[in-house]
Amino acid sequence: MIRNNYLLIFFGIIICISFFIKNFNKEESQEVDLSNNEFIEQDFTNDFIADVAIKNIIVYPNWDNKNSLYVDIDIENINGDEKVQISLSNGNKLIGSDQILLQPEETKYSQSFLLEESVDFDSKFYVKISSLKFEEDIENNRYSFNVNLEEDNLKVALITGNLNFNSMAIIKYLPEKFDHFLIDPNTGIHDFKDFWFTNYDLLVMDNFPNYIISDRWLELFARKIYSQNTSLILFIGENQNFESLVKISPLFGLKVKSRDDINKISNKELFEKNQFKSVLINNTNFYKDFFNGDIDYITQSFRWLLDNRKLNYNFFLGSEHYQINDKIFIYGFSNRIDSDKKLFTANVFINDKYVYEKKLYLNPISNYYFTQINTNSTGDYTIEIVDENDFIVQTIAINIPEELSKL
Repeated sequence: MIRNNYLLIFFGIIICISFFIKNFNKEESQEVDLSNNEFIEQDFTNDFIADVAIKNIIVYPNWDNKNSLYVDIDIENINGDEKVQISLSNGNKLIGSDQILLQPEETKYSQSFLLEESVDFDSKFYVKISSLKFEEDIENNRYSFNVNLEEDNLKVALITGNLNFNSMAIIKYLPEKFDHFLIDPNTGIHDFKDFWFTNYDLLVMDNFPNYIISDRWLELFARKIYSQNTSLILFIGENQNFESLVKISPLFGLKVKSRDDINKISNKELFEKNQFKSVLINNTNFYKDFFNGDIDYITQSFRWLLDNRKLNYNFFLGSEHYQINDKIFIYGFSNRIDSDKKLFTANVFINDKYVYEKKLYLNPISNYYFTQINTNSTGDYTIEIVDENDFIVQTIAINIPEELSKL
């Protein structure tokens, strides 16, 4: 009897232990499943984080037309899978727009605008991208900036004898602002009062002189352009006074005595003496070459005349707002066309401590130099742009705040 009782107790203990183990495994399994469900739910949430952001704005000159400029926009896409609208405004005026079809696997996009119409450089520019369906942060979809191109201090005067078909084509080669001297309709001659008291880098004579100039006038004119190192370019026209052309021909290294002498002159005649440069363009139908695109001799003439100007490079930030782990985009270009390839290096300092250097590369299409600086830590960044002679061309400072590193 006692033995049977022991057996019952033994079997009871076995049943209890089995029940405990079974329930313990069940609870453990439930915990694992719960954890997996949370993981799946977290992945599900991350998959639907969508964002499109403007990362950098790059503004640089259009060297083919000094009255226009390019605006390049770098865009970052996170899970965007739809069409968005991008627009560029100047003040309250829409000056450019386009559509971008985003693909989830594509994270980087770029959009360019060529501004050829007159814009108000004193007003801000605004870039906006329409938001995505599931996008929450739309602050980075818009960006405002001022055009920080260094103003070209080139001072140009255009003297037009009689307006002609060439006049419109000539103006295309001039900066947006220039002094234009036309015939006074009351007197039939030019009013040069302001001309004599202004220093010019370049003087363009279009179909001028169209009347007889005195020896005294020529003497004062030559003294002015020589002393002020003014480059001179003259376009032969159909209404020019031949006697006056004979008088001024030595300014172009020529001795014109007859009309046959003019006919023998090639399309482009270059002359240089000491610091003075001049070009004579002998083509009364120059406008036809302009519209046909056969204008290399004109482009080369203007470039050669202005080669004696001081060459300067300026560098800019692609954005005013960077945070930790962003790449600081730096780009720069010269104040006039530079055919030589330069060697620029960015020396990077963080909190006044030298960290490393980065080489700047030339964009062969847009003709600007650029590089990207990593922001792996917070602090005050100082970036020195130096040339091949270790001369500091420019210093750029930017702060990566501590609080942004926690985002």
